[in-house]
Amino acid sequence: MKLISGLAEGQVLQRLGKAGATMFLSGETDTDGPVQVTIAKAGRPISGWNRRKVGEAKRGRFTLKLASIPAGGPYRLRLETAGKDTESADVKAFYVGDVWILAGQSNMEGAGRLPSAARPHSLVRAFSQRREWRQALDPLHIHVESPDACHNYGRQITREMGEECRKRSSSGAGAGVPFGREMLVRSGVPQGLICVARGGSSMDLWNPGAPDQLYASMMASVRATGQPVAGVLWYQGESDISFESSALYTERMKTLVSAVRRDLRQPRLPWVMVQIARVFRAGTGEYWNSVQEQQRLLPGIIPDLATVAAIDLALDDEIHIGAIDMPRLGVRLARAADWLLNKTGKESSPPQLRAVRRTISTENSPGPKCGVDVVFDRVVGGIRADGEPAGFCLLDPQGVELPWIFKTTLHGDFARLHIMRLPPPGSMIAYGRGFYPRCNLTDGRDLALPVFAARAIEGDAGLMPFVTTWKVCPVVETASFIDTARKPEPGLLSTELKTYEGGFINEHEAWQRKSGHAFWCAALELDNAQTIECLMGYDGPFRMWLDGRSFFCNAGGTNPCIADESGKTVKLSAGRHEVIVGMDINHGRAWGFFLRFRLTGAKTIPIDGLRYTV
Repeated sequence: MKLISGLAEGQVLQRLGKAGATMFLSGETDTDGPVQVTIAKAGRPISGWNRRKVGEAKRGRFTLKLASIPAGGPYRLRLETAGKDTESADVKAFYVGDVWILAGQSNMEGAGRLPSAARPHSLVRAFSQRREWRQALDPLHIHVESPDACHNYGRQITREMGEECRKRSSSGAGAGVPFGREMLVRSGVPQGLICVARGGSSMDLWNPGAPDQLYASMMASVRATGQPVAGVLWYQGESDISFESSALYTERMKTLVSAVRRDLRQPRLPWVMVQIARVFRAGTGEYWNSVQEQQRLLPGIIPDLATVAAIDLALDDEIHIGAIDMPRLGVRLARAADWLLNKTGKESSPPQLRAVRRTISTENSPGPKCGVDVVFDRVVGGIRADGEPAGFCLLDPQGVELPWIFKTTLHGDFARLHIMRLPPPGSMIAYGRGFYPRCNLTDGRDLALPVFAARAIEGDAGLMPFVTTWKVCPVVETASFIDTARKPEPGLLSTELKTYEGGFINEHEAWQRKSGHAFWCAALELDNAQTIECLMGYDGPFRMWLDGRSFFCNAGGTNPCIADESGKTVKLSAGRHEVIVGMDINHGRAWGFFLRFRLTGAKTIPIDGLRYTV
C-alpha cells in the first residue's frame, strides 16, 4: 500500500472549529477491498479511530475522506486493507491545529541575529519553501530551495545545500516562531507556518495577475498542503515608498487580500499585517510615512484585517527588527490573530487613534496654557512608556515642525502634549514622523500605538488668531472694582499702539507694585453678519466692552491665565465693531490676558470675512 497525496509526514492539518480537521487521502494498493484507518497518539488509538472503515480500494486505487479529526497531536496514521492479504501504509507523525501563511518581505522572512532567536517548540511546525514539513526553527525562509523561479533565480538548490544554508546562517530570526509559540499557548493546539515571504519584494511582485511571481508561488505552497488556513500574517511595504508606488498601496492591498480570499474560498480569512517600522536613512520620510498611514487605515477599509505597530522595536541593522524584539512582535501578531479568529472578547483590536484635540493645561505658571490630547480607542491597561514618552510632533499649517512640545504625560487612553506656545490655527500633530523616529508608547498589553500622519487639531474650525495689536492706556489708579468701572474715554486709549508676540497680552513687568485698572482697545471688521464666539483667558479681574456696552465680566479672575478658558457668543452685523478690555492689575499680581474669536458656523479655519484692526 502506498499513500500518494493528502497527508505528509509532520504536517499540520487545519482544524475547522469544533468539527476538527478533514483530509482527503489517495493512494495505491495491490489488494482491493475495505480500507480501515487507525489514528493513534502515544501508541493508543484516539476515540473513534481504531481500525475505522473509511472506504474501499478498487482496481488498485483508493480515495478516502477522513473527517472530524480532533485537534492535537502528534498523531500516527495507519491505513490497512482488510481481508486475507493485508497491506498497510503509515504516516509516523501529523498534527491538527491552526495553519498560518507568513508572507511579505524581509522583516517577515526574518533578518534578526540568530544567536538571539526564539526557541523552537515541537508543536510549532513549518512548511518550508521546499514545500516540506519540518519543525519551525529559524531561519524559516530559505528562498533558493523553492522550486519556483521567483525565489530561486532559476535554479533550485538541493536539500543538502538547503540544510547547509541553515547551518551557516548568522541571521534569519523572525516573528514566525514566537508567534507560533504564543498561539500554541493561547489555543492549546499545534501551529503550522507556511513560509512564502521574500526579502525586498514590492507589491508588483505580489500581483495576483502575475503568473510567475510571488502570489502564484504562495498559492502553490498553500495548495500543496491540501488544506485551508487559519489566516495570513503580512509584513511588507518597505519596497513601496516611492511617489508612484506609495500612492497605489491601499488599492493593491485591497486587490491582494480579495484575491487570496477568493482563491482559497475563504471570504472572511483573517489578515494580520504589521505597520512598517523604521529605517535608518536620510530624508523626510514622506512616502514611508504615507505607506504607514495607509496601513493604519486599512482595518477600516478591508474587513477582518488588523494592523499591529512595530515602530518602538529595536533593529539589528538599518531596517530589520532585531532578534531581541521579534518575540514581542510575535506576541503582538498573536493577539491580533486571536482577536480576529476567535472573537471571544478575551482580546480586542490593537490601539486605534480616535481624536487629536485642544485642551487646557492647569499648570500654575505664567504664559500660554496650551495642550493637545491625543486620544486612542482599544487601549487596554492604559498608555505606557519606557522612559520619557516620545514620538509626537507638532506641525504648523504648512507642515513645518514646531519644536514646542516640552512634556508629554499619559492618562489612561490619551496622551497629553504640553506646549510652550499656543500653536497657530490649523496646526497638526503626528506620531512617528520621518524615517527613524524615537517612539516608545504602548498599552498594557505591549501593543504599540500606531504611527499616524499629520492630523489637524480639533477645535480649530472657525478659530481666528489671537488679537495681538492694541491701543493701550497707562494704568489708571482707582480704588473701584473692575465690575463697576466705566468704559474709558476714547482719548485715553489712543496714547500708545502696541503689539504683543504670541497672543499673550503680558504687562506683568510694568505692573509691579502698582494698583488700578489697565485698558486696551481694538476692533474687528466683518464682511457679513456672523455669529461670533469670544474666547478669553485672564489671570486677574477682567471685563470686556463690545460696541460701547458691557459684554463680559469676571471680577473674580485669578491666576493662572488660561487661553480660551471663558467664552461668550454674540451675533454681530457686518461692519466695524469696537472691543475694549479692562483688567484690575490686582496690586501687581496679574500678568495679562488672551482674546480671540471663533466664527461658529465655519467648518474650516477662516481665511477672510473677519479682520482685526485698531
